[in-house]
Amino acid sequence: MLLEKIKAATLAARKARQPQAGVLLTLQGAIDTRSKTLDPVRPLSDEEIVAEVRKLLKGLNETEGYLPAGPSAKRDQIELEKATLEPFLPKQMSDAELKAFAEARVAAGDNMGQIMAALKQAHPGEYDGKTASAIVKAALA
Repeated sequence: MLLEKIKAATLAARKARQPQAGVLLTLQGAIDTRSKTLDPVRPLSDEEIVAEVRKLLKGLNETEGYLPAGPSAKRDQIELEKATLEPFLPKQMSDAELKAFAEARVAAGDNMGQIMAALKQAHPGEYDGKTASAIVKAALA
């Protein structure tokens, strides 16, 4: 399903000759390459596609970190590419949602590992692990 959205966005950007088409084509290529390296060859799941999007975003963030301070055309291009990729990521849980989830699990008597495992199963890719860990530790204290 996510792959179809990416393909549709790529096609629309290419037809409109938008600069976002390049990063979308790169994403599509990364997805195709990754699916061909699997044994047996199969289409990627939405979770695997999200991992590819995150990998591209990480690379863009690292590249942006090496740029000199101040405005530049390259920085603007990277920001545009990041803005193009971010809609393909799942909605992130807010701190309040994480806290509510953790407190409910603490009330049920779960420990840190059980809470984090339940969070991963119920909301895969929808939270920052470091933030979730801190919130769970605070709820357990």
